[in-house]
Amino acid sequence: MSVFTFHTYRAAAKVNLALRILGQRDDGFHELESIMVPISLYDDVRIRARVTRAPLEIDCRVQGAIGAPCGPANIAWQAADVVARALDLSARIDIRIVKRIPSQAGLGGGSSDAATVLRVLPRLLRRRLSSDRALELAAGLGADVPFFLDCRPSIARGIGEILEPLSGFPRLAMVVVVPAQGVDTAWAYRSALPPQCRRPLRERAVRSSLHAASLQLSRKKLLSRLSNDFESGVASSVTDVARLSSRLAELGAEHTVMSGSGSAVVGVFPDLRQARRAATAFDGEDRAFAVTGLAGRPAN
Repeated sequence: MSVFTFHTYRAAAKVNLALRILGQRDDGFHELESIMVPISLYDDVRIRARVTRAPLEIDCRVQGAIGAPCGPANIAWQAADVVARALDLSARIDIRIVKRIPSQAGLGGGSSDAATVLRVLPRLLRRRLSSDRALELAAGLGADVPFFLDCRPSIARGIGEILEPLSGFPRLAMVVVVPAQGVDTAWAYRSALPPQCRRPLRERAVRSSLHAASLQLSRKKLLSRLSNDFESGVASSVTDVARLSSRLAELGAEHTVMSGSGSAVVGVFPDLRQARRAATAFDGEDRAFAVTGLAGRPAN
């Protein structure tokens, strides 16, 4: 009889260094174009699983984050559910998440947790999901989940499921600062986008502005592309966004940008030593993390 033990995996956060919303599709989703980079800020996802003859049972609990959803409301629970059903298995699955990635910050912590479950659970159950099927399940869970399956610097298109990896991407040192006020993604899409971004996609002739070859030409050229269509609208309601951007610039950031739908603000620094020094300048309710961009998925 096999030992029913937990296995621990690191789930990385991400930042959006560029984010364009091209318009709304006929299915109601928004078409996007984004530079997404995993960073050295992690949740711990602990999983144990075994096939049973009893009905499917999933238990998902979260530590380290006040108000974080547990049970079926958690996207990691949902990931376990879709995997078990896709494999047509009855199983006992226990998930324990230690949260370090702030929620409602545009850092993708929940999506990363879910992608970790999608990626490792079939193996723990001694089954296999094809890459295409895993990507399909990931896209059904959320726009950021497909990115975290491979978890390397990429250009994301579509609703996030079309990914173009960026080989040779420069290793960036960054400070990620998260204010006390978070941002609900649904609110951001509804209320924080410029009018042209909310128009039906078929009414707009939008050219792609992100190309893998051009982004690898120089660090300077990459930094010149940093922008976020949500930032102005979110900043009008969450005043901390502008404050943190200004403070990061004062501390030596070469460029700043809000990540995702907010409210985290990212400052790119010349090196990790300067990033670490800048991170110590934040206190009170602001949470600052000195991080590096990752070339690929964390080793587990």
